Amino acid sequence: MARTPAAPLSPSHFLRAGLDPTGRTTPGGFALLALGMGILWGLGRLGPTWIEGWGRGQEALAAIPLAALLVPGTGHALRRLNDTGRPGWWAWALALPWLRWALLAWLLVAPSSQRRRRTDSQWRILGLGVAGVAAVGLAGSLIWTTAPVVAQGMKPALLPGDLVLVRRAPVRLSRGDVVAFGMEGETAAPRMGRIVALGGERVAVEGGAPVIDGGKAAWAEDGVFSEAFGRQGPEGVMPVCGNGTVGLGAECATQRFLETLPDGTTYAVLDAGRRPLDAAGEVQVPRGQFYMLGDHRDAVRDSRLSPAVQGMGFVAEAQVIGRVDLVVASSEGAHWWDPRGWRPSRVLEVVR
Repeated sequence: MARTPAAPLSPSHFLRAGLDPTGRTTPGGFALLALGMGILWGLGRLGPTWIEGWGRGQEALAAIPLAALLVPGTGHALRRLNDTGRPGWWAWALALPWLRWALLAWLLVAPSSQRRRRTDSQWRILGLGVAGVAAVGLAGSLIWTTAPVVAQGMKPALLPGDLVLVRRAPVRLSRGDVVAFGMEGETAAPRMGRIVALGGERVAVEGGAPVIDGGKAAWAEDGVFSEAFGRQGPEGVMPVCGNGTVGLGAECATQRFLETLPDGTTYAVLDAGRRPLDAAGEVQVPRGQFYMLGDHRDAVRDSRLSPAVQGMGFVAEAQVIGRVDLVVASSEGAHWWDPRGWRPSRVLEVVR
């Protein structure tokens, strides 16, 4: 009796099979899927560095297909575990940076097994749900990203240890917006500052307050910003206090003001007393660039200083990553996973 030839592999059928995590997937099929996802992942990570003219469109060509493959890819990883006779909970290693690669390498070479395990389908479906959430987050990264706050220059709006949601450029930026931006030669966390002057305007600083085209910002007392003197956030920065030198754990008190720019934009700033940077000479902001100030005027090296002395200088629109809109997590400790430093009251706080 003639043997019926095997049906050709259908990519659509293969991906649909990934939505049923209780079946089996052979090493060859999983290898092809892992290769495709690996290429897309590598393109997204290395494209901005290796490909000239890399932009949002090219990023979308990598991120959207990868997001679409994330759920069936996780399903096939679960099927591959089932095919080797291993429990599905092993797939949680995919969420851990180093174990992820070890598990994927093992799934690529592990032989199939005749041993069948209980399908534990409820947990496997939960795994697909987690992958779905991750896929939505990956697709959403084309519009939003997160950034850590490591410095204290934007107190009281932002604190060291905050994790903020950034609406990615291109976005319409206005005077008074808090933005995240990169500096040439820096690969660490982005810097953050508040836009106080736009291209074409003349700006100076007098008594810590900006003077824009001859109009000086008004200050109104708004109480005292109080915090414990000690290391804050992942970099362990120490606060600058308005009440002088204090000991560890003592109260660090700094005068708080409401600053109102000539156009009516208002936000809170901190002033620790007379300091050298309370005055900066008048300059004209070039077109397509911004003049940035930190809200804690005595704890930041902003546009009052040039990059040559570790300041910001003028910040070009091309340097702006996006507008900082929301605090999504916050911890004053050195490690985010240590609950003793969590600040739950700051979660979902809108940045103004």
